[in-house]
This record gives sequence, structure tokens and C-alpha cells, in this order.
Amino acid sequence: MKKILSIVLKKITPTKKEIILEQKMVEKIRKKLLKIKGKHSYLEWCGSSARGTHLCKDRDLDLFIMFNKELSEEELEKEGLKTAKKLFKGSKWEKAYSQHPYLRGEIDGFEIEIVPSYIVKSGAEKKSAVDRTPLHNKFLLEKMSENQKKDARLLKQFLKGIGAYGADLKNCSLPGYGVELLVLYYSSFKKAIKGISEMKPGHIINITKKINEEEIKNIFKNQKFPLIIIDPVDEKRNVASALSEEQFQRMIHASKKFLKNPNIKFFFPKKIIPLPIKKIKELLEQRELIAVKMPFLENELPDIFWGQLRREEKKLKTQLEENDFKVTRSTTWSNEKEVFILFELETLTLQKSKKIFGPKASDEENSKKFLDKKRKIISGPRIEDERLILEIEREYTKAKIFLEKEIKKETKTEKKTIKKSLKKAIVLEEKEILKEYKKDFAKYLTQYLIGKERFE
Repeated sequence: MKKILSIVLKKITPTKKEIILEQKMVEKIRKKLLKIKGKHSYLEWCGSSARGTHLCKDRDLDLFIMFNKELSEEELEKEGLKTAKKLFKGSKWEKAYSQHPYLRGEIDGFEIEIVPSYIVKSGAEKKSAVDRTPLHNKFLLEKMSENQKKDARLLKQFLKGIGAYGADLKNCSLPGYGVELLVLYYSSFKKAIKGISEMKPGHIINITKKINEEEIKNIFKNQKFPLIIIDPVDEKRNVASALSEEQFQRMIHASKKFLKNPNIKFFFPKKIIPLPIKKIKELLEQRELIAVKMPFLENELPDIFWGQLRREEKKLKTQLEENDFKVTRSTTWSNEKEVFILFELETLTLQKSKKIFGPKASDEENSKKFLDKKRKIISGPRIEDERLILEIEREYTKAKIFLEKEIKKETKTEKKTIKKSLKKAIVLEEKEILKEYKKDFAKYLTQYLIGKERFE
């Protein structure tokens, strides 16, 4: 393990040149801010690059324009955006949203976020969610040792390698800050991996112990989280709130496997080589797979659109099952250009008739209601096991036709931005899926059909 970790650390640690370029870029923006007249106080460099826990080739810089908390939220938004636009002058930028709007863009190859924030001394004083971030920075810079910063990089790469890193709605896992807190709590990478391997749903990480376990349970009594990491700067916040049950179990499973048999593949999985089209056809013939293809809306914020995609997958899955198309597996994939929602069914075609069970024949009132409903009756009524039985004609027998109708309904009722994408959605069966087997989707479909974790 020691040898593997040493190799990984060399690969993932930013070079001196990278660090110097980051520092120069921050200093350049800081000097530019000093020349801008406004109500701001100073620039705060936050995030993993500021703490020295980021991975190499990570060109993201999180910069916060700090304002006194006496400033109203309207003024903060107005002043913050006006100042950020001046800092981005001559460069590409776009408006993004947290609790209030901020700007993000690119300057000299760096992906930069410029966020207006209030100066607060504690999480209790915060006026918006982003006010915590500078406090996170301060807390970790004070608490983390240089070795722990290295270990945080290792744990980030481990989670990235197994596909369980990032609190965005695409990944539904842990944010960088949460990973750093795990290393701080357990004191090292090895101990953190061991700790993760022993976790059970509902596990609590409480670093500062400012509140006890009973208080924690009371705060989150109406929310079910697989893992709770109490934010040291705001005890009422769970840093791991984005972590899904699936990703939580993936972290545990991978940690156990790694401890038993350490291997570099946990950090750097082998590249996916798409299977030959003939083999893909064979694998598809063994399944009942159907897909919905639609465009990814480039002008929308990825995290917001991913949230809508997740809801759409869940909604369509529910609708399929309510119409007797049993879904054995579903997933959503996108390279942020095109989207594929895959549904694996027990069958793509149902029988024309459906048996429905009514009340006991002796229940006169309910029997009348059951029989009076308008249905296309094929057979019955008759009595089986004391109950009235009807065989009726199904409205939909083919999953493809059903999905097409449902998507069409969605485009009429859905008010969110996904409506634009759904209007261009097409439903694909085996032959059509094979035609889409190329580039990024070919890699994904190969991995999906193999059905094996990449670290196995």
C-alpha cells in the first residue's frame, strides 16, 4: 500500500509551476480589485487550491469578494455582480446562481468563480449559504497538517477513481470539503479508508463535538441521510447531504476491497475500451432495454439541469411501473451534449389482456362500483377465490409507444427548462440503440452492459 500511495501522490500533486501560476493569477485579480471603486472590503481565496488539497491539472479558483454584513442583500448582489464584471472584463463569463447570483468564467486558462459574500465570524452570523465558505477555509487552514493535506488529495483521487466524488447532482457524492473533513477526523488516508469501510447507514462524523449525538438526531429527524458530517462552522448543516445511498454503499464496498487488496486501479481505473458491435448486439439480445435520447441544454446550469434529469428518470420509471412495465434497472448518462435515460424492463411487450381483482361477490355495494366502471372487458366477470375477476384490454402493450405518449404529455404539462429538451426526445429500442453506439456513449454502454464496478 505504501508504494501505491507514493506513486499516486506523485501523479496527483500539482507541480511547483502550477502552484506559482495559481498564486500569480490570484494576485493579479487581487491587485485589479484594489483599483476598483466600490463597497467591497477585500478578496478571499477559498476552495481546495487555497488550502493546498487540490489535484494536479485542477484549474479551478474560487474567489470571494468580501462585503461588510451591514450591506443589504440587494446591495450585495448589485455591488458583487458589478465588481465581478469589471474583474472579468475582456474574458468570457456567465451568470450562475447559489443563494444569490455570482459570475464564473475563464481567465488565462483558469476556471474562475467570483462570488460576493458577507464577512462573518461564525456560521451563526451567516446571511447566505456562501458566507460559510471563507469560514471553511479558515478552519481547515488552522487544523490540517501538511501530511493531512496530502492524504486529502489521496482520498479525493480514490473517490474520483471509484466514481464517487463530487456533490453536484450528476455525481451525488461528497464535496472536496467533506473529504478533507473525513481526513481531519480520522487523521490520515489509511484510517479514513478503514473508517469508511466500517460505516453503516446513519453514520455521524462530529469533529468539534459542539453538539451531542442526541441533538444531531433531533436536527435531522425529518431527513434520512446515509452519512452525516457535521459542518464545524455550522452545526445545523450536513456536509454530506448530497451523498446518495448508492454512492455511500459504493464508498464502503470499494474501501473494503482496497484494504484487502490494495491496487492502483482504485485511483486510476483502466480506460473503457468499447466492445465490438457484434458483442454489444449479443448482450442487448439478452436484455429488454429501452432508451430515451434528448439533447443536453447547453445554456442551462449543469447542476440545475441534472436535477431535472434525475427527476425525469424517476417520474418515467414510476409511470412505466404503474402501467405494468416492471423496471429492473434505470440510469441516466450524459456527456453534457446529449442525454440517454436507460430503462431495463422485464418485458418490452405486455399481454393484450390484464386480470383485475375486485371485491368479494357478497360485498354488494363495492361489487356494483367495480362492475359499473367503464372498461373494455375481454372476459368476465367471474369469481375466483371468492372475489370478482375481470379481464380487461390494456391501453398500452408496447413500452416504446407508452413512453412516447408520456413524454408528449410531459411537454404539455412540464414548466421547467427540461421541457425544451423533452420536445426533441426520441425513444429508442435495440436497433436504434445500436445506431447510437459511438464515441462517449459506446464507452458508457459497454460499462453498463458489463455491469461491473471499474475497481472490481
